[in-house]
Amino acid sequence: MDSVRNERGTVLAAALLLLVAVSLFLFTLVSWHSNIYRTFDSIEIYYDKQATETIKLGR
Repeated sequence: MDSVRNERGTVLAAALLLLVAVSLFLFTLVSWHSNIYRTFDSIEIYYDKQATETIKLGR
C-alpha cells in the first residue's frame, strides 16, 4: 500500500470524477430505456383502442 500514498489528493479527485462520469452514464441509460418503454406502451394502448373500435363496428 505504500505506492497508493498520494499527499496531493489526485487519486481521490480521479475517483470522484470517475464516480460522477459512471453515475451520469447510468442515469442517461436508464432514462433512455424508460423513454423507449413509455413509447412502446403508448403505441400498444393506441392499437388496443383501434382494435376494440374495429371489433365493435364489426368490420
